[in-house]
Amino acid sequence: MEKKKITVVGNGFASLFFIQYLLPIPVFPFFASFLRRIYSKYEITLIGNGKFIYFPAIPEFIIGKKCKEDITLDIRPFLKRRNITFVEDEVIDIRDGGRTVIARKGTYHNDALFLGIGPAFMKDAIPGTREYTLSPCSGPDEMELFIKKLESLDRGIIYLGFKINKEDEFVAGRAGQMYECACLLDYSLKKTGTRGNFEIHFFSSHLDPDAKGAITDRMRERGIILDYGYEPVEFVDGGMLDADGTLRKADLVLFSSGITAPKLAQDSCLPVSQGGHIDVDRYGRVKHLSHVFAAGDCANHESPPKWVPHQAHMAQLRAQAAAKNMNEVLRGKSPTHTYRHELSCILNMGNDAMWLHASSDNKPPFRNIFPRRSRKLIHVKNLFEKMYLLYLRYL
Repeated sequence: MEKKKITVVGNGFASLFFIQYLLPIPVFPFFASFLRRIYSKYEITLIGNGKFIYFPAIPEFIIGKKCKEDITLDIRPFLKRRNITFVEDEVIDIRDGGRTVIARKGTYHNDALFLGIGPAFMKDAIPGTREYTLSPCSGPDEMELFIKKLESLDRGIIYLGFKINKEDEFVAGRAGQMYECACLLDYSLKKTGTRGNFEIHFFSSHLDPDAKGAITDRMRERGIILDYGYEPVEFVDGGMLDADGTLRKADLVLFSSGITAPKLAQDSCLPVSQGGHIDVDRYGRVKHLSHVFAAGDCANHESPPKWVPHQAHMAQLRAQAAAKNMNEVLRGKSPTHTYRHELSCILNMGNDAMWLHASSDNKPPFRNIFPRRSRKLIHVKNLFEKMYLLYLRYL
């Protein structure tokens, strides 16, 4: 029987989780590569850059616990062990209802398509964002530049903030990473004995000025100035401009823009949501395209709770449903697997940590075997990271 052709676009969290659930690890994983070469019902091609970055660890650059080399991985051996053909290329168009993928160096036809193409950050929403701010979400190089500029200062004013794209009624942004960066910045400056020389501000127009809660309490405990409800009209050299033209002085600005899907989504045959994301249903299937699935930062949710994100752990849950449903669709069946909505992450504060969790079914993380607040959670977070990178490197 002729093998079904599957094309995967992107090699970030969503795509790798999709592959994980599409091709489960056998009982004897070290023989997996050999077994998959003998028998495989799919012919899979992945198009990407071959480089996986573990983005949740980037805030730890601030405290010197992680660097670019620690969190960057060549993903090609992982794909080779799964008998997946890797193509280093950039996809520029998708046609024929998803059956044809156009890349710069070639054209690829498929029986089913998975899209894990990541986000596009809406850096033009506030003028000057590209020129005068840095962001952990832009990758290790930009975060290392922030650290270099920070080390050149012996005193100053530092602003950290975020913006969210809420057009699709869910959290399309990186609030969690920015909270973590603010707390780790405070911790790092205290360790060097220079905290008293710096003002740290935290801002976002999406935060109520009267907001209360565990994260806000931790920020206040650290003396971080909370400019909740604030958004500049423009970032400029030396700071930020208010609506009345007043300059708020800033020596450094670390800022995360709202998120939408990359330009590829708007320029191809893919349907897009009001917020510019690939429009998917509750099965992770792209609407009106029966054999196309998407997950992660590029895709929206169908009828989501307002607090739900779409990256990291949520990308895992969505990719799992997409993999199961693609298997069904390729067997001529209708998709049946939905996914639960969940926000679950550990906020590392250097000398403390919190487990931030919410779920649509109210189930606690890991049956509550871990505390919700404890410095020991930092070790738990690092363990999760090591286990996942170990899986990518060797299994």
